[in-house]
Amino acid sequence: MSNIEIRPVQSRIELEAVYELLNACFPVGKSYFQSRLDNSTAYRFDTTWVAVVDGIVASTVQIFPYICRIEDVTLKVAGIGSVGTKPEFRGQGLGLEILKKLTKWMAQEGYDLSLLFAVIHPFYEKLGWTIVPETEYHLPADQIVDQTNQALQSLDPEARSSYSIRHLDPSAHAAQLAGIYERFNARRTLSRVRNAAYWQDMMKSAEWQQGVWSVALQGDSVVAYGRLGRQDNGAIPLEELCYLPEHASAILPILSHLLTDRPEVKTVQFRLPPDHALLPLLKEWNAEADASNLMMWKIIRLAEALHIIKPVLERRLRHESAGDFRVALCCEGQSALLIYEEEHLAIATDYDSSKVTTLELRQSELVTMLLHGYNSGMSIKQCPGERQDPRPPVDELLRMLFPAQQALFYLTDKF
Repeated sequence: MSNIEIRPVQSRIELEAVYELLNACFPVGKSYFQSRLDNSTAYRFDTTWVAVVDGIVASTVQIFPYICRIEDVTLKVAGIGSVGTKPEFRGQGLGLEILKKLTKWMAQEGYDLSLLFAVIHPFYEKLGWTIVPETEYHLPADQIVDQTNQALQSLDPEARSSYSIRHLDPSAHAAQLAGIYERFNARRTLSRVRNAAYWQDMMKSAEWQQGVWSVALQGDSVVAYGRLGRQDNGAIPLEELCYLPEHASAILPILSHLLTDRPEVKTVQFRLPPDHALLPLLKEWNAEADASNLMMWKIIRLAEALHIIKPVLERRLRHESAGDFRVALCCEGQSALLIYEEEHLAIATDYDSSKVTTLELRQSELVTMLLHGYNSGMSIKQCPGERQDPRPPVDELLRMLFPAQQALFYLTDKF
């Protein structure tokens, strides 16, 4: 009988074995994975988990920790990536066992949510990750070039010449990029908090080198920037397009510049927040909108996450002049009671569920509410308690607690 250990790596030798394993599993090669971890100043061995079978590193899962905004507060998120098993050890459930143990570890380490990107959903659904669709727009690249050029030609000559569009020079532009990102995403739900170490690490990574960056300058100042990611079968994602508020018009010349450098690209994929200046143009250009099912989420600590975002929820309720209420949220075996009295919100976990109205939510619905906002099409089961139903009615209450968000996860940060 085999001896199986599920644990983090304990040495550089084991980490090298992980790189070799991933090299055998994925076409991007060993250097891609090695670059991500070796160039991360925050990397720790306890984020690389393995199944060791009779002394052989047979399967692995990598945690990519990051901090996610919910307006002006933040949650700790465990990104999941680099999931692989050696061919000769597949079919033994090693990956599942790592993820089971990791879920407990994430709760102990104070993670609130977990996110992964997957095309094989059933594997992760077994352990509680659920799809939360994101809207993605598609347009042929040649159509985008034509439309952007027409739009630029419609501007007066002074406006057309107000920006100088160039390739990114990391040594000259990186600090300004960081500043634009922070201004554009200061209260943007779902966006990652990026510190100085993040930018330094990213510029050394293979992911950075595989992307294409352009900047718009006025004089020596960067006022907007964009990034195209890696091409896949003729399609390429626009992973970032950020701008200072007064320079939204710079996005068109940036887009044109990015695509001029990639004539082989057939289709461009866009994910944009609802308040982005490019979104009305995409709709005007008849971009095709689809639901992308790549992102899968898991709530690790429901009550703790609600406690962290309590100031945001309380502010929203005060803004809407909400009346007092008590209502419990229940999801996937986790629950929390929201008590709002005299304009103050409390979160409790020790309560009598028979006495309060309980809302039973699917995890996909609750994550959608947290990150994007409530919509009345959600099928939420309401279980009345002995106390009166919450006032206002549940539908109105959820709209006040979870209004529509200008949310976006930037694909530059995918794992």
